[in-house]
Amino acid sequence: MKINFKNVRRFLNLDLQSRLALGFLIATCLTGVFATIVSIWTINRSTIAEVQNRVRQDINTAKLIYNNKLDKILSVIQFTAEASDFAAIMKKRDLSGFEQHMRALIRQGVSTPSSNGFPLLDMLTLVDENGTVLYRAANPREKGDSIREDALLRQCMETKKPVVSTEIMSYHQLVTENPSLADRAEMDIIKTPLAAEIGLSKITDGLVMKASYPILDKKSGRFLGALIGGVLINKDNEIVDKIRETVYHDEKYQGQEVGVATIFQGGVRISTNVMTKDNRRAIGTVLSKEVYDRVIKQGKDWIGRAFVVKDWYITTYTPIYNIEGKVVGILYTGILEAKYRDIQKQTVWLNLAVTTLGMTIAFILSLYFGNTIIKRIRVLKKATEAIALGDLDYKLSPDNISGFYMLDEAFNKMVQSLKTRNDELQKMHRQLAISERLSALGQMASGVAHEINNPLGGILLYSNLILEDLPSDSPLRENVQKIIYQTNRCKEIVQSLLDFARAPTGDLIPIQINQVISVSLKLVKDQAIFHGIEIETKFAENIPDIRGDMSRLEEVFLNLFINAADAMKNGGKLTITTGMRGEDTVEVTVSDTGKGIDEQNLPHIFEPFFTTKETGHGTGLGLAIVYGIIKRHKGMIEVESKPGKGTTFIIRLPVYHASSPSENHS
Repeated sequence: MKINFKNVRRFLNLDLQSRLALGFLIATCLTGVFATIVSIWTINRSTIAEVQNRVRQDINTAKLIYNNKLDKILSVIQFTAEASDFAAIMKKRDLSGFEQHMRALIRQGVSTPSSNGFPLLDMLTLVDENGTVLYRAANPREKGDSIREDALLRQCMETKKPVVSTEIMSYHQLVTENPSLADRAEMDIIKTPLAAEIGLSKITDGLVMKASYPILDKKSGRFLGALIGGVLINKDNEIVDKIRETVYHDEKYQGQEVGVATIFQGGVRISTNVMTKDNRRAIGTVLSKEVYDRVIKQGKDWIGRAFVVKDWYITTYTPIYNIEGKVVGILYTGILEAKYRDIQKQTVWLNLAVTTLGMTIAFILSLYFGNTIIKRIRVLKKATEAIALGDLDYKLSPDNISGFYMLDEAFNKMVQSLKTRNDELQKMHRQLAISERLSALGQMASGVAHEINNPLGGILLYSNLILEDLPSDSPLRENVQKIIYQTNRCKEIVQSLLDFARAPTGDLIPIQINQVISVSLKLVKDQAIFHGIEIETKFAENIPDIRGDMSRLEEVFLNLFINAADAMKNGGKLTITTGMRGEDTVEVTVSDTGKGIDEQNLPHIFEPFFTTKETGHGTGLGLAIVYGIIKRHKGMIEVESKPGKGTTFIIRLPVYHASSPSENHS
C-alpha cells in the first residue's frame, strides 16, 4: 500500500480548526459505517431467526394435520369393522348385506365430499387370516389373491393391533385395488431450475395413507382377518390446502400465496399448492438437489432458504417414513421469502436514514463544540502573550461552556504562583510530574529530605519572622500567610514521599492482624467523617500471626478507612473481613459502599500523585504508601471496584513461621 505523502503534508499544514472539523467528519463517518454494518447484520440475523422459528412451528402444525388424517382413516376402518359383526362374517364367509355398506365408503373422485367429517376412502379390502382377499369394495371382481406380503398387513397379523402408515403402492397394486386410480398414479416429471436429477421421466406408483384393522374372535382372540383401507395422496390436494388454510390463513403478498405446503413422493411433488408460472399446481416437479440429498438420502430435516419451482422460500422439509422406517416421501411447508426480504430492505433503509440523520446531527454538534474549544484556545493564547509581556495581573474569566474551566483555574493559579516568586519550587514539581514516579521516587527520597526540607524550613522560619514584624493592617500579611501555608503543604508532600520510600523502621515482630485493625478503627471511628457510616467487622478466630511493623500496618489501614469514608460522604457501610487464603496467607478485605472507582483509573490508583480528588484535597500518595508498606511486608494488595456500587481492597500477608531461619535472621 503506497502512502501519498503529499496528502499527508497537506493535512499537517491545515489549521487546528480544519483538523478538528476533518477529524470529527472522519470519526462520525467511521462510527456511522460501523453502526450501519452492525445494524444490517443484526436485522438480517433476527429476521432469519424469526422466519426459521416460524417455519419450525408451521411444520409441526402440518405434521398434526397430516397425522390427524391418518387417524381419521384408521377411525373409519375401525368403525366399519366394529359396527358390523365381521367375526361372524369371517366364519361364515357370507358378505351379503355388507358389500353395499363397504362400497359406500369408497369415493368417486378427489372432489367427493367427506362424510360427517370423516374421509371417504380410495380402497377398502377384507382379507382372511391367511391374507387372502375376500372382497374389494372398489373392485369387487378382483378377489381370491393373497396380499400377505403387504408390510402393513403382516405387522397387523403379528401384533393383532391396528396399524397405520404411509406406504408406496405400485401401479399394479393401485389398479387392482381401484381401477379409477390409474390416472392419478401416472405422472410426468417436469424439469425446473435447480431441481435434483432422479433419473425418471414419469412415475406410476403412488403414495397411500393406509390403515389395517384386525378382526379377532371375541372369545379366543384368534386372528380371523383384517380390514385394510387407504387414501391415495397423488393429485389429492385436500391435506396441503388445509395446511395452507390453517397455518397461513390464505394470506397473499403481491398476488402470491405467502405460505405453501407440499407432499412429495420420493423427490416428486404429488400434492401441492405451489403454483407454476402459468398458475397451475406444480404437480410432477422435483425438489432441489441440496434438499433431496439431505432429506431423502440422509433422512434428516432441512430448514433454510430453498428455490421452489419459480421463487425463493424459507422452507422446512421433514421426511415421511413407511411402516419399515424407510423414507417414502416428504412433508414440506414454506414461507415466501419476498415478503420478509422486502420487510428487511425497508428496515435497513429506515436504519440507514436514522443513522445518517444521527451522523449529521453528531457532526454539527461536534463542529459547534469544536469551535468553542478553538475560541477558548485563542483566549488562552492571548493570555499567554500578555503574561509573556509581563502582565502578571492578567486573569482569565470563567467559561463553563467550553469545558476549559479547570484549565482556566490552573492558569490563574500559575500566574499567582509566578507572582509569589516560587519559581524553584514550581520547577521541582514539573520535574517530578515528568519523571518516572515509581522507579525514581525511591532514589530521590533521600535527596528530597536534604535538598528541599532544609530550604523549606528556612523559608517557613523567615516567613514567620516577617509575619511577626509586619503591622496587623499591612497588605503584605496575606501574601506572607500564603507563603507559609504553601510551604507547610510542600513539607507534608515531602514527608509523604519519605514515608513511601522508607522501609519499616519498627521491629518486625509476630502480631495479630485482628488487633492491628481494631486499634486502627478506634483511632478513626469517632471522627466526624465517619458519622452516618455503619462499620461491620468479620474477624476470623484463631487466625495465625503475621510478622510486621505494627505502626506501619496501622498506617495502611488508617489510609484505607479514611479513603472509604471519603467515598461515602452521604453515608454507607464499611466492612472489614479477615480470614485465611490457603495455609500460609492471611487475607484482609476492606469494602465500602461508596461511589466506586472508574475502570480506567483502576490500573493507576497505586501510582504516586495519582488522585481522583479535587485539586488541593490530597497529594495522591496515600495508596502509593499503602502499596509500598504491603510490598515491604512481602505481601500483596489488590482492588476490585464497580462505579456506583463500592470498592473492595484485598490484602494478603504471609503467615509468620517461628521456625523459619531466614525470617528469624531478617
